Amino acid sequence: MPKSYAVPPPPHHNEGKTVAAWTMNLGIVLGALAIGVGMVFAGLNILIWVGAAVVLVAVIIGLVLSRTGLGQPRHYGEAQAAATASGSSDRNARAAHPAEADAR
Repeated sequence: MPKSYAVPPPPHHNEGKTVAAWTMNLGIVLGALAIGVGMVFAGLNILIWVGAAVVLVAVIIGLVLSRTGLGQPRHYGEAQAAATASGSSDRNARAAHPAEADAR
């Protein structure tokens, strides 16, 4: 018996390039750099803890920015999926009802 599955809506086109994502990733990279320098130079052990604190603060700030609306959109329904898919070359993505397009 053939089954038909609903295709999920296409993802949004910001590809994670949001203020929240950039802030968190930049903080994690800077914190990891500080941890690495602290591990290489024996006299700078304090940098390990400073780097860990920078990573922790960056994650907290990234999550707060994401919750305040600077991350991915929260409501991504059929209308947004159709708008996102309007420039797509995929026939199913341009369907009148993207969530109901066939998955074959």
